[in-house]
Amino acid sequence: MSGLLSYSGVTTKIRAMSKNFITENGFREIVSLPNVPAVVTYLKKDPAYTNVLASLDENSLHRGTIEFLIGNSIYYDFQNIYNFCNPKQRLFLKAYARRYEVKLLKRSLSHAIIGEPMEERVLTFRDFFNNYSALNIDALYAATNVEQVIAAVAETPYYAILSKVHQKPDATLFDYETVLDLYHFSAIWKDRDKIVAKGSVDIITKAYGSKFDMLNLWYIHRARTYYDFSEVDTYALTIPVLYKLKKEDIKALVTAETDDQFKASLEKTYYGKHYKNLTPSNLEDMYTFVCKNVLSREAKEKPYSVASLYNYLYWKEHEIYRLTIAIECVRYGIAPDEAMKYVTLV
Repeated sequence: MSGLLSYSGVTTKIRAMSKNFITENGFREIVSLPNVPAVVTYLKKDPAYTNVLASLDENSLHRGTIEFLIGNSIYYDFQNIYNFCNPKQRLFLKAYARRYEVKLLKRSLSHAIIGEPMEERVLTFRDFFNNYSALNIDALYAATNVEQVIAAVAETPYYAILSKVHQKPDATLFDYETVLDLYHFSAIWKDRDKIVAKGSVDIITKAYGSKFDMLNLWYIHRARTYYDFSEVDTYALTIPVLYKLKKEDIKALVTAETDDQFKASLEKTYYGKHYKNLTPSNLEDMYTFVCKNVLSREAKEKPYSVASLYNYLYWKEHEIYRLTIAIECVRYGIAPDEAMKYVTLV
């Protein structure tokens, strides 16, 4: 009953917002459009994207502008949900918003490393970061090198972790991005009993636990397949959180000398036993599949809980990803039937 009372307002709001999700037929209409300006015109009529695209001129599009604005529409949705939340629910959203901080920091570091300023359009969302983040977006925008990026976060927890990486003479963007992700993942796992009501801790444990396990499987496979990392470097890449995976699972996967040994070790894990179609080659797709299914099940079984918040934000970001692919298909003139294969796969 307590969940119903505390979540009735925000759950009703989320249900109303969810009606604006693009349907499969909607995606087919989009990939059937003749060009990107036509996509902008189409999306301007969609309540979910009206605000971010209202000032965009279809006839003077710069490459990447529409994808940028659509991608950042998540900020508007976040704010709409936040306004309907009570103080405890807002604690979870504040913690969740660290993913947006990490995204901004990665963008800032990427530009700083190559010596180019961030695009001015990032300042469009200054109000969001001023209200829901400790980051100073203006200082990050003004930064022209890594030292200035680090100085811009001096009053935040990011300062210590980025400073430590910067001490390495051969630090790369990958190194910075890795420590940012590990910090975010570890923090939300460690604080999960503080940012949600007591009855929702198990939801966060299941959702994030499955996410981190699947990411670790995917990371280890990428490290051995694409980067030829040493065992030490591979261990450093893994998220220090175990849910259904065991230490011996991680060790077996990291130390596997052949692809057959890796596959055999993968099959022995909880996920290998519960998802019979899980293979080394489809780990990325299975990561998405498992996360979607765990969250959807929790939100369906416990609609008046934090699952409704997390589930909506996850699906919104998933829609943005699919929409970005659909726009690229239109840009390159890919036939609708072929385009839908790419859009449906994600």
